[in-house]
Amino acid sequence: MQIHDINDYYRPRRFPWLPVALLAALVVAAIVHFSSKKGDPAEETAASEPAAEAPAADAPNAPATPGVAPVAPSPLPPAAQPAGPALSKAEADAAIAKARQLEAAGQIEGARDQLLSILDRVPESARATVQEAVGRLSVALFVSPRPAKGKVVYVVKSGDSLSKIAAKFNCPALLIEKANGIQDAAKIRVGQSLVFPDRPAFSVLVSKSRNTLTVLLDGKLFKHYAVGTGAQARTPAGTFKVVDKISEPPWWPGDGTPVVRYGDPKNILGTHWLALEATGDTPRVRGYGIHGTWDESTIGRQSSAGCVRMRNADVAEVFMLLPRGTPVTIVE
Repeated sequence: MQIHDINDYYRPRRFPWLPVALLAALVVAAIVHFSSKKGDPAEETAASEPAAEAPAADAPNAPATPGVAPVAPSPLPPAAQPAGPALSKAEADAAIAKARQLEAAGQIEGARDQLLSILDRVPESARATVQEAVGRLSVALFVSPRPAKGKVVYVVKSGDSLSKIAAKFNCPALLIEKANGIQDAAKIRVGQSLVFPDRPAFSVLVSKSRNTLTVLLDGKLFKHYAVGTGAQARTPAGTFKVVDKISEPPWWPGDGTPVVRYGDPKNILGTHWLALEATGDTPRVRGYGIHGTWDESTIGRQSSAGCVRMRNADVAEVFMLLPRGTPVTIVE
């Protein structure tokens, strides 16, 4: 309806149309002015969208496409507070030598803590050496009956079983067995002292572009592993948790063929399987997990159908360490 139509409609009442028209013009001008202050919604959306990533190699069991790899977060989370000033090569060498002296003296926890304190401060050339030593010492500390921070001394009571103790302390029974040299889980005895981690707060970070899996304990490096991830970026990114653990797993190819039993050369899962379930806002996907492999040439490459592959010795170690429910984050 135009202005003269309004005027005609109200003419019998002698409506003061001129002030109304002036007021409408002011409102329109204000709206135009306000709109000019806002950004273009299309531009805002485009600016917030992540850039597309280059695809992985275009065939299973093929190395990743050569060239510049996609940028990925560091496999280790940044420290909440600066750990201190960067160390020179000489200072780093001295700190590493001190850790070796502590290890030689049997002070495994002290050696591990010494290396953790310098991990983010050493030159890049020494970082891999420190990471490897932290992982080796961390595992050694956990698989021994040596008391340490975060471990509990538990005296077996009447009616106890290893599975009940494991459930009570959310610590895998395999880890308790290994740490205490138990050969037969059915033969623990009343009064026996067991030393093992008390509800270890493990988490896992997988980097697809770096092909690494990092186990963290209380947010700090526990051990770093090389892995294989999905060809053509098939490994889903997001947050997950470990929901099942199977030793000597069968494999369902998923193409209608019968299950492939463990031990069959066609079974690609290696010695252990840790099933993953999406959490949070991550789309629900099925059939993904962390598993071993019989073909170690695929490690360090984007080579799988989507799962995270590890060397059999490495996946056996992770299988022993991680309780069900352990959170897993997979990043590009």
